[in-house]
Amino acid sequence: MTTPVVLINVFEVPVGTEQTFLEWWRKSSEALRHEPGFIDARLHRSLDRNARFQFINIAHWDTEEALDQARARHRDILGSLAAGKGTPALYEVAAAYSREQGAGLLTAEQIWSN
Repeated sequence: MTTPVVLINVFEVPVGTEQTFLEWWRKSSEALRHEPGFIDARLHRSLDRNARFQFINIAHWDTEEALDQARARHRDILGSLAAGKGTPALYEVAAAYSREQGAGLLTAEQIWSN
């Protein structure tokens, strides 16, 4: 079984441009969510207004190739970010904990087999 890849993209967004950034993220995410291999995406916003990275996007894709193909098809939308700068990188889940009783440490295979 192949485990999904995790795209983590941290965004530096200048104060006062948050709404413009959010509109761009929604537009980009709407386009990407229809692509083969897309699983999910969540945008996190810092509670600290002075944090370097005001937003962090975490998305899951079936494969790196699926993400690359989607990025290529939507290069125009993804490249239109006017408010801020993103720094994306791909990761794999190394381990995770769950608060479910008895779950303990979970491997990537256990997480994605459910």
